[in-house]
Amino acid sequence: MSSFKDIHHQRITMPSSSKMVVFDQGLLMHKAFNGLLAQSTRHVLLSDPELGGKLDGILSVTDFIKVMLKIYRERAKVGEKEPTELDMTQIANEEIGNMNIRQYRELIKKDGNLRPLVSVDASSSLLDAACILAENRVHRIPVIDTHDGSALFILTHKRILKFLWLYGKHLAPLEYLHKSPKELGIGTWSGIRVVFPDTQLVDCLDILLNKGVSGLPVVERETFKVVDMYSRFDAVGIALENRLDITVKEALAFKSQGGPMKNDERVVSVRDTESFWKAVNVLVDHNVHRLCAVNEQGGIEGVISLSDVINFMVVQPGSHLRSITPPKKHWARHHTGDMNDKELREILLTNAANFEQESNSSSASGSALPSNQNSYSKHPPHH
Repeated sequence: MSSFKDIHHQRITMPSSSKMVVFDQGLLMHKAFNGLLAQSTRHVLLSDPELGGKLDGILSVTDFIKVMLKIYRERAKVGEKEPTELDMTQIANEEIGNMNIRQYRELIKKDGNLRPLVSVDASSSLLDAACILAENRVHRIPVIDTHDGSALFILTHKRILKFLWLYGKHLAPLEYLHKSPKELGIGTWSGIRVVFPDTQLVDCLDILLNKGVSGLPVVERETFKVVDMYSRFDAVGIALENRLDITVKEALAFKSQGGPMKNDERVVSVRDTESFWKAVNVLVDHNVHRLCAVNEQGGIEGVISLSDVINFMVVQPGSHLRSITPPKKHWARHHTGDMNDKELREILLTNAANFEQESNSSSASGSALPSNQNSYSKHPPHH
């Protein structure tokens, strides 16, 4: 989207409010996970005192799942009949729980699974930031002060989409209002990974960890009606239940840390015939990372994620506009941009035609999980 490149001249806009948590890498892993629970956050930034406090990584819910599954499986290997209790006290008694964060990162580095910190400097455009998110398949990146290397805030897909919705909702191309996400090629419409209510939680977590998805629709076996969604962040609730030998349905009973949720609060969806802009509105209104596209009977037909939307609206149309050379390194006088709402709207209006020009090049993404007793791919691809 060329308007994002135009906005490059005023740098990334800092949000009016932002929560950012930083942990020292000398912190023990079990204490780090306690902190993750206490902060009710999906991730924390990591600083390294040996590098002068420089930001050097992110600890996330994904690491939480890795540790829990590792302990569970190691206990099973040594012949424990019921390796099910995994509360914070017991994690603290495990070797990996008593590692500090730095030691844990060295361990996964040896396995080739340590990803370097992906960040963007404060002088970059939102287009550049969106491209970095897409290229690295991450949901968030810290925005770094180029002057001293400190983190200013975290930029996420949610923030980018909220920006587009605020400044573009009255300027959306007609095809956004009349064509469905499927017609525009946005989202996953085949090979959809799902789980069933009676799927074992360990199998669900394994899919989330190893199959490249951050959320799984929970569907009825016979009708494929969507009854819930289980995401990586929901795994935080496992620590409150202290068990892995349960089904997805049992785990979802405490999906909310406040207690059980009503069914209509769990499923965020749109009809598969609804317009793309309707889907965007639902994503923004419900503040979710993904939604299900369902048929008249409520059966799963597709999954639309924030990254799908951002890739379609920003990354693909703007790919030919992105700077080849790195942006100029300098510190902004102000954290917020210099353009007012009227100027931003004029930019979006002037370049709205680029949405339509690039929409045909977008394509659905996603791969299928082979059918088995624990999970199901609704439309398995032909091999």
